[in-house]
Amino acid sequence: MVVFFSGTGNSRFVAQRIAAATGDELFDAFACIRLKKGASFTQTGVYVFVSPVYVSAPAMVFLDFLRRSRFPDGCRAYFVMTSAGGMGAAPYYCRKIAAEKGFTYLGTAEVKMPQNYILFFRMGTPQENRARIEASFPVIDRIARTVIGSRALNEQTPKLWELLATKLVLGPYYRFCMSAGPFAANDRCVGCGKCAALCPFGNITLKDMRPVWGKNCTHCMTCINLCPKDAIEYGSITSGKLRYHGPEV
Repeated sequence: MVVFFSGTGNSRFVAQRIAAATGDELFDAFACIRLKKGASFTQTGVYVFVSPVYVSAPAMVFLDFLRRSRFPDGCRAYFVMTSAGGMGAAPYYCRKIAAEKGFTYLGTAEVKMPQNYILFFRMGTPQENRARIEASFPVIDRIARTVIGSRALNEQTPKLWELLATKLVLGPYYRFCMSAGPFAANDRCVGCGKCAALCPFGNITLKDMRPVWGKNCTHCMTCINLCPKDAIEYGSITSGKLRYHGPEV
């Protein structure tokens, strides 16, 4: 089974391609994450867990979902991380959650996908995004062949400085920097409600046909990037920046 969490669609895209190659069932963790609950899995054998990298680690919302979920004994686990710049210390956290759940750990692989963290990085042009997505195909297919062959992934071990830096920064960044406060819709907003529907925390509500953000945010950038009118800004930081509309575009 291929279990995934995705914001703007990169991890969904990778999970779908792996599942298509392996013939495995797909499970989207979105609904469970929104309800802050786990899932009860009954399938034995191999699981492939696909997640974006946030702050050099797997998305904490996905790890929390795995902690709340139940799995049969004896499961074997592969982890696949999607990132724009690198997965950093992610293998450490994947190995750790595998031990917590009693999985046989078979490694963590990285798939480079287009940048979506619009706050601090330049978004790629459609041509650049397309080139990066096409470059991911052989990487994804190689991962799928490894899963089919029941072999361990050729994992890249995090450098000591990456692990130490991530441990130092991860908690404070989630606590103090992942704020929804600066999000706001401008006059291009048509009140379609797509941002509210796609927020994994259910943190967005519509008031007078305009989105209003609550306090829970994991900076997945789904609302700002997938707005069909490019009507959402994060203060002045995102003004004039291109949006990443997902791998399907």
